[in-house]
Amino acid sequence: MTLNKRWIFVLLGVLLIVVIGSLVTNNGGINVDTTSVEKAPMEVSIRADGFTRVVHQFMVTAPISGDLQRLTLREGDPVTEGQVLARILSASGSEQSKRVAEASLEAARARLVQVELTLKDVVELAMQARIEAGRRESLAEQDIITLEMLEQARLAAQSAFRQQAVAEAALVAARAEVRAAEAMLLSYDSMDRDGAAFEMVSPVNGHVLRLMDENARTVMAGTPLLEVGDTQDIELVVDVLSEDAVQIAVGNLVHITGWGGPSVLSGSVRLVEPYAYTKISTLGVEEQRVNIIIDLDQIPEALGVGFRAEASIVIWQSDDALSIPVSAVFQRKGSWYTFVVLGEVVEEREIQVGARSATQVEVISGLNEADEVVVFPGQDVQDGVTISG
Repeated sequence: MTLNKRWIFVLLGVLLIVVIGSLVTNNGGINVDTTSVEKAPMEVSIRADGFTRVVHQFMVTAPISGDLQRLTLREGDPVTEGQVLARILSASGSEQSKRVAEASLEAARARLVQVELTLKDVVELAMQARIEAGRRESLAEQDIITLEMLEQARLAAQSAFRQQAVAEAALVAARAEVRAAEAMLLSYDSMDRDGAAFEMVSPVNGHVLRLMDENARTVMAGTPLLEVGDTQDIELVVDVLSEDAVQIAVGNLVHITGWGGPSVLSGSVRLVEPYAYTKISTLGVEEQRVNIIIDLDQIPEALGVGFRAEASIVIWQSDDALSIPVSAVFQRKGSWYTFVVLGEVVEEREIQVGARSATQVEVISGLNEADEVVVFPGQDVQDGVTISG
């Protein structure tokens, strides 16, 4: 009997040691990962895939009906401005065709004048919109107008600059149309009225992009023959969702990757096309997409036409944003929270957030620089819980 009591006391002692050890462990707190709140550069961007293309492409068409001589050029061949690209033999009607060419040149010049006037008006409107946006920013800082009124002015300025970009592109196209019409008319100087060859020349320095048919054949006026363009002057075209497009403005910085080279290329948004189109996603969902045209700051020799690339369009940036990782914040009932480390305990604190990227969140209020916050908090992390050192 005495022996049994002795074993009971031994077992109770072991159990007491286990309980005490457990209490010590609990008093030590739970393990958490933390990070410091800091001010650092931060960017918010919209990612999109796209492809490169020649900025200005020119389709050379047959100006008259006749017998097209076999084309000696091939796709990729270099061409110079004024170089003969194709010849058409016409037995009759050359004078009539020349008059048509003269009329085409007059029409092209008239369109150029109209485009120049339109651009002048659009530039003036864009400048007024920018001035108005600046005026409203000053008034908003003084709390004289609401933020909604300020945002309206900013959106109006963005819209005006988009219209300016469209008008500038139209001006480039109109000038090219005039050059092509002039080249067509000059070609008649080398054409014999008894049926000599009508020569079509290149309007630009560049390369042959597409060859419709190299064979000799009879063609009708207006038949596409080949396409030329300057392959050293290329742009990147990406498409984004229409709800993302409204956040993008002309001049936004762009980081370009995934083009095959080792470096990250830089560029800027030149145009947000003012219309959307329907595209079926890989999941079979109809989406409204908008094309974004991007100018590259430098074009590597290895980057060709039709190359795929990935663009990160920066829509917000700061050199010293107070930020924390996305993994440190959580949302509840429309408000944002984080766990702040205060000595050996954590405090659940409501914060106001601003810009959000894929990895970082800007903190407007609720935290100070050098505060410690918990990242990837588990279910065991609650307000007031003790953490281990």
